[in-house]
Amino acid sequence: MPPPRDREKQVLIVLGAATLIGLAWLGWLLLGGLGVALLGLLVLFVAIRVELEGDRPVGTQSTPEAYAQHFRTESSQPQAERARRRTEIASVVSTARLFAIAGAILTTSGFALLFSGFGQGSLPDLFWVLADISISLFQKGKHW
Repeated sequence: MPPPRDREKQVLIVLGAATLIGLAWLGWLLLGGLGVALLGLLVLFVAIRVELEGDRPVGTQSTPEAYAQHFRTESSQPQAERARRRTEIASVVSTARLFAIAGAILTTSGFALLFSGFGQGSLPDLFWVLADISISLFQKGKHW
């Protein structure tokens, strides 16, 4: 399956962000800051796992033949195919890195809300804290 085009990738990122905001709101309603922080930890865990695996075979240490077979197959491919595969992996990793940043923002803001004493269930408080963190991140010119 070819990687998504730029427009499709942007739409998927926006849908993912909207889903995260909805889940953060639900976590905020159910558990307050702890719910947002737990969601952030879950997103961070999954994103880092995807980034570390890099679309490589996954297995335990008792299955080294899966890794060996994968690398043998990769090394026998033509140069153009390997370059296409590296581009595809880079696209997946860049998206995973973006969601790792989103998970870190959710975790940080969730624990900040938990320990700062904001009232549970107040959606504007959650929205303004997340927006303030996101805006300050963009203003500093961080590269994704």
